[in-house]
Amino acid sequence: MLEHSLLDEQLFRVTVGDTPTVTRLSLPGVLARLSAGQPLMFSALRPHQQALWHAFRVQLAYLALESHEEALPPDDQDHWADLLRSLTPDHPDDSPWHLINTDWQTPAFLQPPCSPGREVDFKRGADAAQDIDLLVTARHHDEKTGKLPLDEQALDTLVYALIGLQGGSSFLGAGNYGSMRMNGGFSSRPQFRLAGPRGSGAEFLRDLTVLLDDREGLAERFSDVHGHDAAPEHRLLWLPVWDDGSLDLASVHPYALEVCRRVRLVRHNDQLQLRRASSKAMRVAAKEQRGVVLDPWVPILRGDEPKALTAQANSLGYRKLQELVFDRDKVELPVLARASERERESNQPATFIAQVLVSGDGGTDGWLSRELPMPAPVLAQWQSAPAALAQRSQLFVTLAGQAAGKVLRSALLQFVDGSDDVDWKNRDFSRAVEPWMTQFEAAIDEAFFDQLFHTIEAGHTDIAAQGLWVAWLSRTCQAHLDAAAQALPTRNGSRHMALGRAQRLLQLSLRKQFGSFMAVPAPAGNPQQTEDAAHG
Repeated sequence: MLEHSLLDEQLFRVTVGDTPTVTRLSLPGVLARLSAGQPLMFSALRPHQQALWHAFRVQLAYLALESHEEALPPDDQDHWADLLRSLTPDHPDDSPWHLINTDWQTPAFLQPPCSPGREVDFKRGADAAQDIDLLVTARHHDEKTGKLPLDEQALDTLVYALIGLQGGSSFLGAGNYGSMRMNGGFSSRPQFRLAGPRGSGAEFLRDLTVLLDDREGLAERFSDVHGHDAAPEHRLLWLPVWDDGSLDLASVHPYALEVCRRVRLVRHNDQLQLRRASSKAMRVAAKEQRGVVLDPWVPILRGDEPKALTAQANSLGYRKLQELVFDRDKVELPVLARASERERESNQPATFIAQVLVSGDGGTDGWLSRELPMPAPVLAQWQSAPAALAQRSQLFVTLAGQAAGKVLRSALLQFVDGSDDVDWKNRDFSRAVEPWMTQFEAAIDEAFFDQLFHTIEAGHTDIAAQGLWVAWLSRTCQAHLDAAAQALPTRNGSRHMALGRAQRLLQLSLRKQFGSFMAVPAPAGNPQQTEDAAHG
């Protein structure tokens, strides 16, 4: 028995643009609307699921179109249904596209088949989408066990959870292996990409078009890694039987849709339940690759042993992100995070998007998402002179560190101590000023890329750019000292006296650290914008 076909049933609840009316679409209907450039909003999609759902749609569309010569993806859902069926020619009953298939020796959607007699492997069950999702649940967490019960009127919730489980899982105990696209068990699958016009349709078309234009390049890169005789036959990894063992990486298409876990959706007491089995190995034998498998969204850290980026809680802060985006000596950006030839020729602005669900030991450590609007001159320099942009960015980081550690922190400690002979090592004083240092760091983080990109767009030299940044840092240090002095305690009997000493030290420290830049008039910027950011 087959139930709930993604090709035929309208399982996905969507709205279009600002229209509040909810429409239901099949999977081919979703791809057709996106191919027409429509900005679909998926009602049941949670923030941490967006990146993997985007990747799933783009990978699926690419695999269906890879061998076709159409210049554009079709905007007709019947055409898309035929294209998707062409990926499963050995299954005329469309079983790989159904959520339920009672024949366990044939596949269901994102659910690999097993050999006869191996059904008994599937013992553990889940009756809620949240128990399947990447966010680890517990009775004492906000993500409660049993949340979002499997409902046949809301099966898109189940589909998004399945896509996350099968395409973005990290290691979670014995028998629960992670994606081949990750560096190690407690890693993650980040998504770094460029976007021109915004909206789900435009972003889908951009990534799909870049990949289709890069077909020859992908074939060359695959041959370089696996040899010219390698045949990437496996595209949908839920089609082959999975009992034990792993698929050879050389037999797997680099943009294959993955399955990390052995699962099957069943009916139990007239309720939907996802049964799970452990595995003795990863679905794909790729452990030694450390995530370097030609994923089009995952940055690769260079070195003696290249490896996919393992995101940490601070990975999208300005200090680390500027290195990931600009430092070509340390990081190889994936194909979808670089401007394509068409985009370079168009000379249009774009947005750099970085997203990742940070994995931890037995849990998740937060969903991170950041967008950097990049003016056309920045994109041009990023392509033509990346080393110069990386150098300026690192100089900005260095100056920010000096402003934080040697200017503002010293002034704050001076205010709290209040005397001529400051106890710089007093731990209580350090703890008192730490929240204000955190606020200062957040202000820098918010302004860093805007200020950096402004200097590129305005054509400033390195010296002029640093002068503009120092001017911003100086105003921001002053603004944070003024605000902190209203709330921090001081040992001096006179808050006015303590603030006066702190102000004097702030000015002395600014001259000591940035005197050469403060002596030269900063180039004209947007005074209101920089003043607002300083008080941010």
